[in-house]
Amino acid sequence: TAGAIAGAATALLALGASTEEYRVAQAKLTTAFETAGASADTAKQTYNDLYRVLGDNDKSVEAANHLAKLTTNQKDLQQWTKICQGVYATFGDSLPIEGLTEAANETARVGQVTGPLADALNWAGVSEDAFNEKLAKCVSTQEREALIRETLSGLYDDAAAGYEENAKEIIAQNEAQARLNETTAELGEAMAPINTMLNEFATEVLAEITPTIKELAEEHGPTIKKVLGDIAKAIGDVLTWVIDNWDLVSTIGTVILVIAAALSVFSTVMGIVNAVMAASPVTW
Repeated sequence: TAGAIAGAATALLALGASTEEYRVAQAKLTTAFETAGASADTAKQTYNDLYRVLGDNDKSVEAANHLAKLTTNQKDLQQWTKICQGVYATFGDSLPIEGLTEAANETARVGQVTGPLADALNWAGVSEDAFNEKLAKCVSTQEREALIRETLSGLYDDAAAGYEENAKEIIAQNEAQARLNETTAELGEAMAPINTMLNEFATEVLAEITPTIKELAEEHGPTIKKVLGDIAKAIGDVLTWVIDNWDLVSTIGTVILVIAAALSVFSTVMGIVNAVMAASPVTW
């Protein structure tokens, strides 16, 4: 039917706006990886590996962005996403993955354990002081990154494997959702130019009719103001009469008469409004 077609068209146009946040996040993610020297495909793979576990777009993008600053080696990135899976399986949201990857990034640069990385080590029985001593012996950011990655991998790989087995349905559901998000975003991107053209058209139309509206407001403003004043006065008169004759309107029959009278007054006033509009050369 025409209604169904119109509804489908409206839904398609809405995809541009509804997927904008996702598309912006993905664009930032791709930019982060390309800036670091990695490919868009690597960015997408890292994001998908995280999303299948976290099931959250914002957290997955943020964590992936931090990983892009740690390493661009695809094998190392896969090891990091496995670490994230193991940490998530062990601690859930009490140790945010995006916080862990940010802390790992900072630690690799300053050579001192910071933030959630300290929790990931301490809660697994690794002494923070002892680990800082190992970091101090590293001579580069790359060595510190490798030390952090290998240590966490040894601590959480078993948990990652267990989660892979025990949360099959959840992981499959997240993977399907990731594919749906991507497909929907692609359609939204395809609709974006149409939305842009429609917005530009609407802007042009508004720019054209604004002077006419201003002219009508200046020409008919006093008349409209008087009509609205008459409506307000008529309603006030009815209410005043009801208050003054409350005993009379307390019966059901009289109340009905009062309502009918009020509607009659309102109808008369609206007739005045319609007459004013009909007398205008402009179609209202």
